[in-house]
Amino acid sequence: MVAKTELRARFRLETGDYVAALTVSRDGRLCVAGLGDGRVLGLDLSSGKELFSTVAHPGVVLGVALSPAGDSVATCGQEEAAKLWTTQGKLLRELPSGGAAWVEHVAWAPRGERLATAAGKKVRVWTSDGEPIVETEALASTITGLAWRADGNALAATCYGGVDILPFTPGMKARHLAWKGSLISVAWSPDAKVIACGSQDCSVHFWRLATGQDSQMSGYPFKPKALAWDSASRLLATSGDATVTVWDFHGKGPEGTRPLQLESHKGACTCLAFSPRKGVLASGSQDTSVLLWEPRKGTRPTRFAFLDDEITGLAWHPEHHTLVAGDASGTLCAWEVA
Repeated sequence: MVAKTELRARFRLETGDYVAALTVSRDGRLCVAGLGDGRVLGLDLSSGKELFSTVAHPGVVLGVALSPAGDSVATCGQEEAAKLWTTQGKLLRELPSGGAAWVEHVAWAPRGERLATAAGKKVRVWTSDGEPIVETEALASTITGLAWRADGNALAATCYGGVDILPFTPGMKARHLAWKGSLISVAWSPDAKVIACGSQDCSVHFWRLATGQDSQMSGYPFKPKALAWDSASRLLATSGDATVTVWDFHGKGPEGTRPLQLESHKGACTCLAFSPRKGVLASGSQDTSVLLWEPRKGTRPTRFAFLDDEITGLAWHPEHHTLVAGDASGTLCAWEVA
């Protein structure tokens, strides 16, 4: 089934290299992209005007994260430090890896008071100014993902062997959710009740934190690296095929239920992002397409767009009216949605 309405582009530009990471500020004014050649670009989201461009790392940019206040950008890449920048592209501080060759993940706490970085087997947490707070003991293997709880009082880190939950509030204890396999991605539900992870064995594993109960959804043809929760914590969208699989956590689900199957992409799904304001899901694919869906209303895509290469990043404006995507050829495009 093919969508009939094409998205209208607000701007489209060529960055010159692979779009490796993409994010939008909480106030919706700024879009930041990390590129394969080590550059970080800042764009005015309303016009596409370049606000800054800087070589942040000597190799590919592995992660970018805008502070919730929108006044600083954290980046990481193929070197022994993450970096903090102003939103004009001025370097504020380097955040050392602690001995690992690369820093692979950066993640701001939802209120912006802490920044987490992951390098090798260790997590480091910093103040918003880049002062160190804590460094964890080495986890079982290289960390593959970070996710803050919605209130910022805990941080989940994934690796081979499970999920480690690190507390940042008095009286809360650290917790380990064991899994005999390699977890490759993590998504913590907005209501903080469920942690879901994509696994190397082509399955999605999740834990209900109140009881510790865990379940597995298997049968994916490929590794389900892209995961996305809707704002109500009811729907979990997962990649792992050209079909986007959506699990409903309402009531006693998803155990014992059949998921929604969103079929239209011709290549494997690479990116997923729910709108923060409405139940609209954006999906990107190896086939260059970007599709919009409303899973609660039906399984047919509602709108579409195409870039020039595999979709490598998706990010929503916080008020829903703009969607941004990047691809493997370096194209960045913003579409009007509302």
